[in-house]
Amino acid sequence: MIKTFFIGKLKEFIEKAIRGNKDEIDYIFNNLTHNATFATTRYVDYALSVVENEEGIKQIEYYLFNGTHIQRNYCSLFLIEDMTTLLLTKPSN
Repeated sequence: MIKTFFIGKLKEFIEKAIRGNKDEIDYIFNNLTHNATFATTRYVDYALSVVENEEGIKQIEYYLFNGTHIQRNYCSLFLIEDMTTLLLTKPSN
């Protein structure tokens, strides 16, 4: 479990991302609207980086194809980071 010392909305997003079930991921993505503040977009970006639960990852993939424009953009960022990590940790031959 990740130890965090955050407060407020960021703490809330991180806790939901760590649990990572479908409803928690939906809550995070529902905050990505055209009215979202810059701070909210940064909080969402960070929170998505701690999602490890398979159900949560599948829900992020759902938003990649079914979300709004901004939601799809954040899914792309998440998946790019995830793929980069896989490539960098892959054993070389």
